[in-house]
Amino acid sequence: MESASASNHSLREANEYLFLDPRASRNVGAHGAPGAGAGGTSRARRMAYSEVPVFIAGGAGYVEYRNLEEWAGKAGNRATFGGTEIIDPREFVGLLQGLGKVKT
Repeated sequence: MESASASNHSLREANEYLFLDPRASRNVGAHGAPGAGAGGTSRARRMAYSEVPVFIAGGAGYVEYRNLEEWAGKAGNRATFGGTEIIDPREFVGLLQGLGKVKT
């Protein structure tokens, strides 16, 4: 979330992400990326964020939620957490037991 403290590797990976910012320029470049300009080569200015949505595709649990909340509190950020299914530890163990019974 803070590009100033991100590693070069992380920044290179993030260059491929779609950047959606309602405050960004409205012109669309050759690759369909907002703010890319006519040649499609300039990148949107990197900026730090104070809010982030985190969505887990699959079972999301309380441990992940608490870790995210702890991190956000320390970093002074705000995070919204969600998942396709929110499960408690008992449900998680039940899912694992079910997987152990599946015959291949």
